[in-house]
Amino acid sequence: MTRDTAPVLTDLPIGPGWDYGGFSYGLEPLTLPQPGTAELLAGYDPPDRYTATCDRIRLIGDFGVAADAVERPPGDAEQFWFRWITGHQVSFIIWRLMARVLREVAEGHLTMADAIRPLCQCIRGYCAMLLYTGSCPQKTYEEVIRPSMRLRHPSFSGGWAPDFWPVRDVFRAKRSAFSRSAESADLLQAVRLHQLVHDGVAARLVPDGRSLLRQSSAPRQDIRLLNLMYDNYFLTLRGPVSHGDVVAQLLRRLVAIVQDLAVNDLYRPGTDSHRHLEEFRAAEVMACESQLVEILAEVAECAAGLSEGYGIAPVPAGNGRSVTLTH
Repeated sequence: MTRDTAPVLTDLPIGPGWDYGGFSYGLEPLTLPQPGTAELLAGYDPPDRYTATCDRIRLIGDFGVAADAVERPPGDAEQFWFRWITGHQVSFIIWRLMARVLREVAEGHLTMADAIRPLCQCIRGYCAMLLYTGSCPQKTYEEVIRPSMRLRHPSFSGGWAPDFWPVRDVFRAKRSAFSRSAESADLLQAVRLHQLVHDGVAARLVPDGRSLLRQSSAPRQDIRLLNLMYDNYFLTLRGPVSHGDVVAQLLRRLVAIVQDLAVNDLYRPGTDSHRHLEEFRAAEVMACESQLVEILAEVAECAAGLSEGYGIAPVPAGNGRSVTLTH
């Protein structure tokens, strides 16, 4: 728990059972700094605090979970509502990790060449979350998820996500500095994967292509209000939290997600009719689906500063600024 602000759930998960959200497939509020504001460095935890949890994610991927450790969900609505909200929350953290890397490059603490690897890991992690959140049957999306967004606002849109703005140019391959680097081929490949997954999930869930934003004639509103509405829908609070708090919140969610995948797989039986879509037949998308837990383990280790090469975990430098850990 953080000390001087509203409670933030940062206890690392322990034991073989489900310990997220208070009950199986329950939700937790996410607390992040204000968009464009860096995490606090005070109270930063060393990377080895996270080792056991990162190892647990890999062990679940390799060996699954005990039959009596994690219950199956009572129904589609409960399971896929958990995936929709929790997967989006993980995406917000991934975008912030990417923004931290870009900030380190801009401030001269990290070279562009060394930034490529963590950015690629994060983009692949976001692709995994797109597949995870978009894994629900189309009927569940149409009857549960889409109406819930419409009730918040008739034009509800992912474009209102406040943490996406600092990194959107990367996903659009518009970071000219990176495009000139020798290592940019890996980044462009990751961006291509994102485009395929994004378009495939959109085609799977909304076959007619008519998003709420395109369907609505609601008047344009203040983007600050729309950002708040978006945060509120995805149970996201804003306040002064440390990088360690953010990493711990990420790890809590990733353990629950890989437990869900171990028990329930990515898709329910009989809900793979999207296989006719060109995007889902692409080799890189199929590989992303099959390596989902491995990708999430890499994101966890990268965020915690445990990955080989360069992590994204800050430590105070002599001038009080943050630098990126190298290993």
